[in-house]
Amino acid sequence: MNRLIQYGSVEAIPFYNCSRQSFEAWEATGVKRQWLGYPLIVFGIFIELLYVPIIYIIFKTRLIKHACYKIIVVLAFIDMCATCCSCLITGPLLILGSVFCMYPTFTYVAGSFALAMWCMACATTVSLFANRILSIAFHEYADVIEKRLAYFSIVFSISYGFYMFMFTPTICYNSVWISWIPDPLSELTPSEKAADMYKNVPQAWNNWVFVSCMFILFSIYCGMVKKIARGQKSKASMAIFFQCIIICFFNTVSALIYNALSFVTPDFWILLLGQL
Repeated sequence: MNRLIQYGSVEAIPFYNCSRQSFEAWEATGVKRQWLGYPLIVFGIFIELLYVPIIYIIFKTRLIKHACYKIIVVLAFIDMCATCCSCLITGPLLILGSVFCMYPTFTYVAGSFALAMWCMACATTVSLFANRILSIAFHEYADVIEKRLAYFSIVFSISYGFYMFMFTPTICYNSVWISWIPDPLSELTPSEKAADMYKNVPQAWNNWVFVSCMFILFSIYCGMVKKIARGQKSKASMAIFFQCIIICFFNTVSALIYNALSFVTPDFWILLLGQL
């Protein structure tokens, strides 16, 4: 977003200018996918509505007093924003067969927001898993450690998301690829200067660090679970653990798919899985 502020408009940003073709010409380069766009919108609305009673129950039953549930609630709000990007924005773009140069300003801003939500979700997901591990490893001091870690994680995730939104290159939706990609594909011929302009090093590091952290944390937790004593407390810990697994699984799979895009062109069904 800092480039948008610096140059005053999206098409004034170097290598994001779409004036070489008309709207109709750019529209012809896209692929309309109504069969995917409409279900995606319905799915997104369903997920958004589903989050409301879940968050209400967490507050109603006073689970919010537990540090891990503070992180879960923050992650829920982040996921609601991310769902808006991945379903309620992406769905109409699929229906229209959109490419970046059809709606450059909207796509640029939406891409920055989607990127920020994704990175915030990654940071919060890692924090949630780390919170559970520390609460078991240092259960005598769990109340003190968990609470401080929860507040630190929330502040860090929000600050991290703001940085990604303001100071890193955006991502652009392309209906052909069924994904948000760094390259707006606005240039007639690719160039190293353009590639450098589109390159988002922090995002690449985010994905690799996230996947690595999830693998390490999951391995540590699996080893620790075997040592947990039986009883009500351990059952509660196991319940929260499985909640963490479900929450973390989808983000991890998405990160792996987007990492794969850096090296190979995945099959259509893999791109579709990453979108879902």
